[in-house]
Amino acid sequence: MTLLPSHPQRWLALIALSVVLGAGGNLLHIPASLMLGPMFAAIAFALRDYEMKADPGLFAAAQSIVGCLIAASMGPEVVARFAADWPIFIGGALATLFVAFGTGILLAAFRILPGAVAIWGSAPGLATAMVLMARDSGEDFRMVAFMTYVRVVMVTLGASALAMTLGEESSAHAVTTASQPWFWPVAPMPMLATLATAAAGLFLGRLVRLPAPNILGPLVLGTILHASGLVESFAVPRALLAVAYMVVGWGIGSRFTIETIQRARTVFPAVLVAIAAMMGTCFLLGLGLSRIAHVSIATAYLATSPGGMDSIAIVAASSPVDVGFVMTLQTARMAAILLLGPWLARTIAKRFVHPRAADQSAD
Repeated sequence: MTLLPSHPQRWLALIALSVVLGAGGNLLHIPASLMLGPMFAAIAFALRDYEMKADPGLFAAAQSIVGCLIAASMGPEVVARFAADWPIFIGGALATLFVAFGTGILLAAFRILPGAVAIWGSAPGLATAMVLMARDSGEDFRMVAFMTYVRVVMVTLGASALAMTLGEESSAHAVTTASQPWFWPVAPMPMLATLATAAAGLFLGRLVRLPAPNILGPLVLGTILHASGLVESFAVPRALLAVAYMVVGWGIGSRFTIETIQRARTVFPAVLVAIAAMMGTCFLLGLGLSRIAHVSIATAYLATSPGGMDSIAIVAASSPVDVGFVMTLQTARMAAILLLGPWLARTIAKRFVHPRAADQSAD
């Protein structure tokens, strides 16, 4: 009989492992290592059947701080750039949707996964909404969650590796935090502006029911304040930012439970191949986008990558890329998913219902 550690001990062990992995990756100059380390630590604990989920309020606060700091790169020049190059941003967003849903269609057509599960699991964003939609429709929402978060992990790792090797934008484009002290002193006004904007953006994002309100609310509000000149800069101690990255990493890693892995065991290889193909196709889109928009390949790939907005934001903020370009296209894609995603998912899924699944639903 194995004596499991008490709950406080588990948390201390998770924090210690997260710090070791995150700090190790940081010493190796791996982008987003302060999120990737905790993410792998949480996966390790989840696969041992230790339920280590951060408080939803803490997770929301962490995402809001990340959204606020990304807004620091969204100045007036980014707004002007979108106005001038809106066909590029909208076209890139729609192309990513095409690739993602095309992957889902292939998985459904080859009967690797049921139609609705394949389509909702392939949607590049609004992960929680797609999982809930599958649950409400009586589909296997655990499989949707599995496919979604496997994709998030793979895309995050791929994006981090690519940004480390191919990032070549000037440091002026990146959201750098290396110059900030770990604890103190931090300029009081930028720090107060960051915390106030994070709190207000989180509240307003939920009030108006934005998709991904935890990060989009502070990002939109912070962009408005920064672009208008009402707030000159956002800043927090690096230690607080590291904690925010850690909590976001835990939120991703804790999704990989033993039950979910066991249910997905038979389709796991096919799902991995499908996600790798999706990432490869998005890389090809990025190559074309880099030539059209005159940005680096790393910037273009991060902009088109089919991962979660919070994880991509952290990778972009930690890398030598054009963060404003990345987040502008990612936000445009989020808007496209909000407008078209649910309708596309339902419409396409209906065309790929397995006969066996239809019989079961009839019963």
